[in-house]
This record gives sequence, C-alpha cells and structure tokens, in this order.
Amino acid sequence: RWFRHRRVQAAAAVAAGLVVLQLVLSGTDTFPASRDIGLADPVNDVKSWVQRNRDTNVILANVLRPIGDAVLWLYDTVLDVLVDLPWFWLPLAMFLVIVRSGRWSTALAAAASLVYLEIAGLHVRGMETMALMLICLVVCVLIGAPLGVWAGLNPRVERLLRPVLDGLQSLPVSIFLIAAVMFFGIRQTPAAIATIAFAVPPMVRITAAGIRDVPPASVEAGTIFGSSRWQLLWKVQAPQAVPSFVTAVNQTIMLCLSMAVIGGLVGAGGLGGELIQTLRLRSPGRGFLIGLAIFAIAFAFDRLCRSLLESGRPPSGGRAPARWSPTRVASRVYWGGAATLLVVGYLVGRAIDDGVVPWVFDNDIASPIDDAITWVRDEWGAALQSFSDFVVADVVIRLRDLLGTTIAWPVLILAVAALGWFLRGWAFAVFCLIGVYGIGALGMWEPGLTTLSQILVSVVVGTAIALPIGVAIGRRPRAKAVVEPILDAMQTLPSLIYAIPFVMLFSLGFVPAMLATMFYAMPAGVRLAALAVQAVPEETLEAATTFGATPRQRMWGVQLPLALRGLALAANQVIMLSISMAIVAGMVGENGLGYQSVAALTKPDVGLGLEAGLSLLVMAIVLDRLTEGVAIALDPARSRSGAPH
Repeated sequence: RWFRHRRVQAAAAVAAGLVVLQLVLSGTDTFPASRDIGLADPVNDVKSWVQRNRDTNVILANVLRPIGDAVLWLYDTVLDVLVDLPWFWLPLAMFLVIVRSGRWSTALAAAASLVYLEIAGLHVRGMETMALMLICLVVCVLIGAPLGVWAGLNPRVERLLRPVLDGLQSLPVSIFLIAAVMFFGIRQTPAAIATIAFAVPPMVRITAAGIRDVPPASVEAGTIFGSSRWQLLWKVQAPQAVPSFVTAVNQTIMLCLSMAVIGGLVGAGGLGGELIQTLRLRSPGRGFLIGLAIFAIAFAFDRLCRSLLESGRPPSGGRAPARWSPTRVASRVYWGGAATLLVVGYLVGRAIDDGVVPWVFDNDIASPIDDAITWVRDEWGAALQSFSDFVVADVVIRLRDLLGTTIAWPVLILAVAALGWFLRGWAFAVFCLIGVYGIGALGMWEPGLTTLSQILVSVVVGTAIALPIGVAIGRRPRAKAVVEPILDAMQTLPSLIYAIPFVMLFSLGFVPAMLATMFYAMPAGVRLAALAVQAVPEETLEAATTFGATPRQRMWGVQLPLALRGLALAANQVIMLSISMAIVAGMVGENGLGYQSVAALTKPDVGLGLEAGLSLLVMAIVLDRLTEGVAIALDPARSRSGAPH
C-alpha cells in the first residue's frame, strides 16, 4: 500500500510538471522538420545500388535472383496444374478427404464453397490465389516445422528464437513487402517472400508447443524401453503432436490468405488484385462476390485441416491399430477407391468440354447490392454528407489539432513516457520516449497523429459497441450460438471488403476508413468480451444469488468487476486490429501512415515505406503495452494483493 501510495504521489507530481511545461511551451510549433534524420535517402540509395548491381553483384545475381526465378517457376508450374484441373476435381477431392472423418455436412459445405469459385467465374483468379497460398504453405512447413520441433526439444533454442519470432510478428506487413520488392521486384515473388516471413512464426510457435505438451509419462515410457532420441521423436512425440501440427498448418493457411489483398498491391494478382480493382471501380457487389470467394477458400481449407486434426488424434487406448487390422484395411480400401475415383474424374472431366464449368452465373447478380447502396446514397446523400463533415471537421481534425498543435510536442512525448512509466515501469517509459520521438525524427509526425486520431475514434466507438454485445452474449449461451457463425464470417472475410460499400456511400476519406476499421475489429472484441464474462467462476455467481443478489446486481456487482481484465484485453485486441487496418485505411483515403505505406508500395519508394512501417511498429507496440498495463492494473487478484503494477 505504501509503495502504491508513493507511486500515485509521484504520478501526480509528474502530471503537475507536465501542466507547467505545457504552459511554458504553449504556442510551440509542431515537431520541427529540422530534426528529421532523413532515413529515406540512404535507404533509397541502397535500393538504387541494388538496381544498378542486380546483374553483377555475386549475392544479387547468384543467390537472390535464382531464388526469385525459382519462386516464379514454381508458381507458374503449380498454377498450370490447378488451372488444368476439371472444374469439379478440387471440390470432389476436398469432399473425399473430409468425409472420411464422418462429417458429411461439413464435407458437402467445403466442396460447395469451392464449386462457388467455378460458378462465379473466378476459376483462374481463384487458382492464382490458391497456387501462391500452397507455395507459401509448403515453404512455411519446411522451415517452421523443423524449427518448431527443435525449439520444442531444446529450451535454449526456444529462447534464442523467441525474440526473432516476436520481431517478425510485430513488424507491419508493409515492411516485409517493401524489403521484398527492393530485392525481387514486383509480381508473385515479393508477395510470397513477405507472406512466408509473416506466416512462419505461428508455425514455429504452435509446433514447438505441441512437442512440449507431449505428456512426460509417454516420453519416460519410451526411454525406459530403450528408445533413442530419434525413436522418441518419431514414434512417441511426433504422433502425439499431430493435432498441434495440423492446427499450425491451419493458422498458416489463414495468414497466407489474409495477405492476398496486400499482395495485390505489388502485382501478385489473384483474388486480392481483383478485389483492389473493385475498390477502384467502386463496385461493392462485385467486391462482395470476390470477398466471398476468398472466404470460400479459407472455409474449405479450414474444414480440411479440422478433419485432419480429428483423424490425427491418437487412439483412445494409446496404441495404433495393427498393420492388418480391419481398421487399417478399410482405410487402405477407402483411399485406394478415392484415388481411383479422382483419376477417373480427371479423365472424364478433361474429355467433356475440356473440364470447363458448364454454367456460370452472370455478374449482374452483384447489381442488386450496387443498386441498394446507390439508392441509400441518393436518398440519404445530404444526411450522409453532413455526418461525414461532422466526423471529419469536429472529431478527427479537432483531435489531431489537439495532439499536434494545442499540446506542445515535447509535452506529448513526455506524457506518453510518463503513462508508460506508471503502467509498465521505467524500461518501457524509456522506450516510449525514444520511440515516439523517433516517429517525428522519421518525418512521420503529422501522418502519425492523423493515423492515431483515426484509430482512437474507431477504437472508442468500436469498443463502445463491441463490449456490450460481448457481455450480452456471454451471459446468454443461446445468443452466442446464434452470433458465433456471424463473427466467424466477419473475421474470415478480407479486410478490404468492409471499405468498398463505405467508399461508395461517402467517397474517399476518413469516414469510410474508420467505419471499415470498426467493422473489421469489432468481432474480436465481441468474442473476447464474451469469454471474459464466461470466465467468471460459477461458484461466485451462485454465492451472490444465495445472498439475494438480483440478475442486475450480479452483473454490475460481480460479473463485470471480475471480468474487467478480460474486457481490457478485448479492447486491446480492437486497438491492434485497428492498427493492422492502417494500410486498408490508407487505400480508401486516410491520409496518414497507411497512405504513406500504400504510396511507398505503388511507387515503389522503399525509404518512405520503411519510415512509415517503423512508425506504425512503434505506435502498435506503445498502444499494445499501454492497454496491457491497464488490463494488469484491473486484475482483481493483483488489486487485492496490493502488488505494484
């Protein structure tokens, strides 16, 4: 108690000092341009050197170029195979693999999702996306699985890999793309390199966790029976870690597909490039159809991984069936019949109209969506414009001016550092001091404040909507069962699809960027808020009922106070997902760090992209750690113990 009281006194003194400093520095200009370190110039000089020496430098010509050529050759080869398949072959293969787990409805739904690609006339674009995803997936498995096994077996390796994985997961995707574009040009190679760097860390982490979670009793039993380290790995640990490995593959697939839209900015094509084109054409109906196609691929492969997860679980008795047991024989007969059916299907499909789908629905099916949004814009155009003007002029710009001109820039930097000290300690305060100053030193002070203002407004409104909904469905399991599929769909759809209808309603600017950010980030907030409420011990609620508490008193006096930390973490996820939408926000008119990143990718301007990416990274880390600090401070157990936070 004494420590906390002293800490509060120190915080009050710091706040008073900041007020005095603000009075002294009142009227100070924004962050001075003279303090810009000009990082973009040397980085662009490196890019120019790379372009001049691409054919003569040993590493560029003999190492990086063959890698790029190999990726393009592999992509073209896989794409040729996929495009050449009859339209029904992939859905049939998906059905046969999933139905083996006994889930007929799931197998039919997964097959139907791939059929949708064909009847929507997106066969080639869908195969382009799938080819790039498969290449990235294979490389991620070849790199991530061995590293994950090694880290799971060796704690020292895990400690060495942890900061590398943390760094890869923290960096904005624009930095990966910009670095890849500098060395590999455009098209599929930089998209593949960036996707692999983005998706490998979860593969390593989940695989390592699966190896570590193998029951020690199983390992000890294998050791007692004289197994070597390799025998323990392949006959004991690896079989029991199959569910974790399949989960890692599933997460890698989802991350690869999430990069489809961003990869379209550098010429990767596929459904992502098509979706970006619909944004330029302002066709939300067409955008919905393409977004649904990306969702269809994600759904099909997610259900495929889940079926493999179920079949990969060890038998309940802990022993595999004998080699010639009826179970093994039936499995071999099934897979032999499935392979024969696929071969026959391929031959028959190629013989009938060269495997082309016999019917494709007209793209005019998207017209009702376009017409509906056009009607809303025509009927409510004046009200929408007034709303947009209010949000931009009276909310975003006022907030940006408050942070950028009303508050002196040294006071803002010191205030962030002081808040970091109060919530996370001195080390984080120093990081805040250097990091926030670094945003200005990178020449990104004004764009950074613009992005921060847009994120703050989106997070406040999105959290105010998401948390009450999450609390409500967390207290009502039936409501959660109804809302859960909607949240699944919202989290699987490409982030850009949320922006297209708002661009058509409001044109380019802050409002469509903020609305798209809110709709993309809210599902995670709803889920985590519901989990926080459900995590309150049932015994505590029963005790409150025993003492005569009404349902309203139980919610406000018991559930919400005990769920405060979980609710703070839900708000944290809303913040982080809002930051991840910065590039999409930049594509629809938010003139901040996201816009700078998009401009850097389309020019391309490597130096500008690095400055914007590093600024986004600092902003993400600061906001993430600050909100985590709030969650820790709201922990009831910590509060009761009187421990410092």
